[in-house]
Formats: sequence, structure tokens, C-alpha cells
Amino acid sequence: MEERGSADNLGSMSEANLNTDKVAARARALIETDVSARVAAVTAIAVAANEYDAADARLKEAIKTAEARLKEAGNTHATAWKSALSAGWSEKSLRATGVRAPGQSVPKVRKTRAAAAKAAAATPTPHD
Repeated sequence: MEERGSADNLGSMSEANLNTDKVAARARALIETDVSARVAAVTAIAVAANEYDAADARLKEAIKTAEARLKEAGNTHATAWKSALSAGWSEKSLRATGVRAPGQSVPKVRKTRAAAAKAAAATPTPHD
């Protein structure tokens, strides 16, 4: 049986020894690649969050603007209705013309049976 560390084994051990600087460099490269990928993932989250926040702010501003326009249009509608009444129109006569009184909602348009069938045919079913 051979002894560990004998002269014959020393030659083969020195060939098998790893260069610690190279090993350390490889380890650093692997760690840096992993860190870079993780940092890139977090950066992507931050970019997406900023885009979301900007879109949310634009949406809120658009809603605020639309609500102000709706209020203004409602006031204009009410003023026009009152002006028509002052001009001698009755509410019944105004409604007979097809105009809506202020505060009344728009009548919903009903789908025809053909349109409903077409929409149903266009909807994919689970077995498709």
C-alpha cells in the first residue's frame, strides 16, 4: 500500500492542484453574473412601477377632466331646458320632441337577435 504524500504521489498532486486565483476569478464571475441578473430584475420592476404610476396619474387626471366636462355639460343641459320652458315649451311637449330632461339617463340600445347570435358565434367555446 502506498503512503499518502510519497514522492510518487507528489508529482500527480501538483498537477491536480487548482490555481486558486483562477478559481476565485471564476467564482467572482459566477457571483457577478448572478448579482447582475438579480439587479436587472429589480430594475425592471422599478421601471414597470414607474410606468404604472405615470399611467395611473394620467388616468386620474383624465377622469378628473372628464368629470368636470360632464358637470359642465349637465349644467348647460339644465340651463337649456329651463330656457326652453321659459320660451313657452311644456315639459310634456319637450319630451314629445325626443329630447331628454336634465338628469335622465340615456336609453340603453338593445341588441337585435341577429347581433346577439353573431356575438355568441364569435365567442370561443371550451372545446375549440
